[in-house]
Amino acid sequence: MSGPSGGAAGAPLGNDAISAFTAGQDHRHDLAREFRERQDQAFREKYAARRKLAKITTLPRVARCGRVSINTGGEVSLHHTPGTGGEPGTAGFGGLVTCGSVWDCPVCSAKISAKRAKELQHLINWNAERGGSVALLSLTMSHHKAHSLREVRRALTRAWRHLTKARAWQELKQLLGMDYVRGIDSTRTDANGWHLHIHALLIFPADVSPRVPELVATIYKLWTAGLAKSGFTASFEHGVDVRVGTGALEKMAKYISKLAFETVGGRWKQGKNGSRTPFEILADALETGDERDIALWQEWEQGSKGMQQLVWSNGLKAKCKLEEIDDETIAEENAGGELAAVLPARTWRKVYPEAEDLLLATRHGGVPAAHAWLDARGLDFEFETDTTERAVQLDDPPERQPFGWLKAALAAEDPEQRRARRRWFTTHRFAEQRFTEQRSGQDPSPDSRSRIAEVGGVAPDTSTGRQAKQGG
Repeated sequence: MSGPSGGAAGAPLGNDAISAFTAGQDHRHDLAREFRERQDQAFREKYAARRKLAKITTLPRVARCGRVSINTGGEVSLHHTPGTGGEPGTAGFGGLVTCGSVWDCPVCSAKISAKRAKELQHLINWNAERGGSVALLSLTMSHHKAHSLREVRRALTRAWRHLTKARAWQELKQLLGMDYVRGIDSTRTDANGWHLHIHALLIFPADVSPRVPELVATIYKLWTAGLAKSGFTASFEHGVDVRVGTGALEKMAKYISKLAFETVGGRWKQGKNGSRTPFEILADALETGDERDIALWQEWEQGSKGMQQLVWSNGLKAKCKLEEIDDETIAEENAGGELAAVLPARTWRKVYPEAEDLLLATRHGGVPAAHAWLDARGLDFEFETDTTERAVQLDDPPERQPFGWLKAALAAEDPEQRRARRRWFTTHRFAEQRFTEQRSGQDPSPDSRSRIAEVGGVAPDTSTGRQAKQGG
């Protein structure tokens, strides 16, 4: 083995090497911290945008999204899942109305788009593993400023239906074993108005490169014939574009990242050459209050009703073993994990204007940080589960098998029955607290008095020894 001055592998690292290694680690940590800070800022922006949107939206469900409790008592739950490997955890609210709108809600759109991007990536990986190939089909049309959004959408929908129902398309589909995922993208310019275009990821079980010229010619003929039914046209140069192999994957990667970019504020304030996406129009409308931008946004809300972001060909999800899940179900999913707190209605009304800050505190600091955040503002909350709830959540060890019947019964219980039981428990617990205070000659505490009133509870009537309805 070489001595201290030698270059053997076992020789200690010099100060320069150690410093370089440490500097590299610090740089990576800085990048990770900056990324998380950008995520947090984008998260705040989307929640703030949804609150402001509630004042100008034409859609009642969007106006209630993330604001109105679905529980009779108005309570909202806070959940937390710890992170791993030094990463922050996740946090979310339960018991709130969600609109599930991928086109109109900044918060729901981010959740849905992130999920859809993962599905597309799974599809591409599955197809590669079976030795398949892909092509990216882009379809556009000629239009001008006088065309309304509804007119453009109607023409696009009609032309796509004509294309996919045509015998020539069906024959190609069967001959090549072709499946597809169709997406719609939208922008608007002051010069040309609304621009809707289609991106369709075409999936093949084998190499399709030799058939591309035939594919382009057939699609162009069908596409222009479909557009003509609504009085629109498309040039051969710009109307149809098909890319295969690396080119398709690169363009599709950009499309996937555009969907996923919603999770870090991707569509906010990124207009190019005067072109704006609908969410960029919304961001400008909320920032400036410009009546023209507000009108454009409201036109988008009405014109995009019922439009699906992605449509998969029949049976494709089953082939690649993906579960069918609709947008609203994705939007309704909370962060899961442990229950961090239950916020009564009066607390939620105070939390709502800064709800994203509570979520971020919980995400980074866990349940203790959530409680500290609420305590610092003097906000009341509940943090306990009764034995029946524990019986549902826990796997009973052998010595606790007597709880097995209870767990099975509660697992089949209707959620509304469970909420009603909890409201009854809360009502009577604070009724008993007030009864004790009155018996001891104390004035009823504001806490017990307000809780009983809030849930429409029953307070003991000490003059008669019976229960009397509050306010009656």
